[in-house]
Amino acid sequence: MATKNIFSKHLPNVKLATRFDADGNEIQVERREDEEQKRKEQDIIDTLVGAGYYRAHIQGLSSFDKIVGGMTWCIEACDYDVNVDLLFHENLTIGQKIALTEKIVAVLPRMKCPFLIEPHQIQGLDFINIFPVVQWLVKRSVENRSKKADTLRKLAATQFQNHGTLESDRELQRLRAKQLANLQAIESKYLPKRGFKLRKAAGGGWIPVRPKDVAHQETSDGALEDVLEADVDEEEGEEDVSVSTEQELNFDVLFKNIAKEHNISVDLTEADRSTLAKTYDDMKQTLSGEAIEQVSERNRIKAQLALKLALEKKLELALAECEQLKTTVQEEEQQLKEAGSQKEALEEEIRNLDNLEITEANQKILDHVKELVLKNERMKKQETQFKENCKKELAELQQKIDKAETSTPDEDMLELQRQLDMELERLKSLRLQLAKKNRSYVAIKRQLDTVPDRTELAQYQRRFLELYNQVSAKHRETKQFYTLYNTLDDTKLYLEKELSLLNSIYDNYANAMQTPHSREQFVQQFETIVEGIRATKAKLKKKCDDERAKRDGLNGQLVCLMEQQRKYATTVKQLTMECQRNEVLMQHLKALKASTQQQQ
Repeated sequence: MATKNIFSKHLPNVKLATRFDADGNEIQVERREDEEQKRKEQDIIDTLVGAGYYRAHIQGLSSFDKIVGGMTWCIEACDYDVNVDLLFHENLTIGQKIALTEKIVAVLPRMKCPFLIEPHQIQGLDFINIFPVVQWLVKRSVENRSKKADTLRKLAATQFQNHGTLESDRELQRLRAKQLANLQAIESKYLPKRGFKLRKAAGGGWIPVRPKDVAHQETSDGALEDVLEADVDEEEGEEDVSVSTEQELNFDVLFKNIAKEHNISVDLTEADRSTLAKTYDDMKQTLSGEAIEQVSERNRIKAQLALKLALEKKLELALAECEQLKTTVQEEEQQLKEAGSQKEALEEEIRNLDNLEITEANQKILDHVKELVLKNERMKKQETQFKENCKKELAELQQKIDKAETSTPDEDMLELQRQLDMELERLKSLRLQLAKKNRSYVAIKRQLDTVPDRTELAQYQRRFLELYNQVSAKHRETKQFYTLYNTLDDTKLYLEKELSLLNSIYDNYANAMQTPHSREQFVQQFETIVEGIRATKAKLKKKCDDERAKRDGLNGQLVCLMEQQRKYATTVKQLTMECQRNEVLMQHLKALKASTQQQQ
């Protein structure tokens, strides 16, 4: 069974374990290096630095920090939001790293990134698959920054044009204002004035002659247009009336012609018209029923004619085959006659030979004659058998012809329908068998697919470890939240008690101070409350001391475990050095053995 990659592709260049040396510093062991991974990592760092992310040049940062920071910087440069934590955590667990990378990977589809990448590939430092994504993000961020720079440049130019002017522009505006003032002065001085003709008045003076009223002229023009439009409408109405009148005349002439042909009076009442319509409908239904019967009868006749033609064609084929058989029989009879004549000639020759003396040559001729006689007997038997077969085939063909002549279309259809039903049942049973086989095949294949191999089990184990780390981190966080909630709830409870106590004291203080007896009773109650508070405080202090003692014990255990871890790291380091030394000695020993063998 082919291996399947369920969760992730674990490449060689991954951190398999984290250890601490004797000084408590983190060291990495069991790390397999890959030249291509190194080259891609350097390409990613160079690409980020070339794009302007100079934080990737810091030597103290881890590769994960550089790549995640560079990808986040590129995404923010493309005006997309990444929901990451503002607080920086130096030592993240695997679950926290995957959660951080999931937020980054979730933004890539919204940016329409053509490359696919998974969070575990970023967490596992799969530089081969990370490089195209980083390259695309850098290219996109550079393009976005160039577009943003062009937009800002245009905005700055527009704002300067709207709110700022150069010295040359101000000089040009002053010159233009001065020229405009001169032009306005000239226009105002030489404005045109309307003049009227003068005519001599009756009294001997001169009066101006004004033109005709413009409004009156426009009114007269509009009235003229209305008159013209009314004339056009009247002409169109006359044309419509004439057309409808012509159509009515044509209909009347057509009805009169039909009435003359069928001897019907032109003046019909409504009852006559309804009677004619009913009669026409009855005739139409009768004709339609007769037409349907004629069509069905015509179809039956066509079917019988087609069957007759098919039977005639079968009969012609049978007759042709019969004629061919008759020709074959005649040829065989001719051959039989020839064989009989040869037999008679041979018998005559045998009789002649019997009278002769048997010699060696005659013996050969006699043997040849005997062979011919035996061959003749076999030919007779074959002829008889062939005749019987021909008679049987002729009888069968004659029966088929008679059956075809006497059979009816219904019987043929029933026979064909019966055969069709049998074939359909057979097809149905075969399909059911095929479906059962397919179900059994799919079930077996599913069972085989559900059996995991070693690679899948290893992947499940790694994934379970990652999930365990995530669950433990979430459990610790939830536990902290519960502890914080309980602490705040206790604080709230004590504050409420304190507030209620102060309110009670405030409410009862005035009444308690009125008489000495009530004052003493108030003081006693107050002392009782104080004693209760002191007892509660002592209990809480004891509980706090117990928790501190438990914390100190756990810290001591932690120190012991850290010391054991340092010793273990030192031992592992010494063991690694001894293994390397052992390998060097083994290689040296092999070289000595090889040189000794060459000398021998």
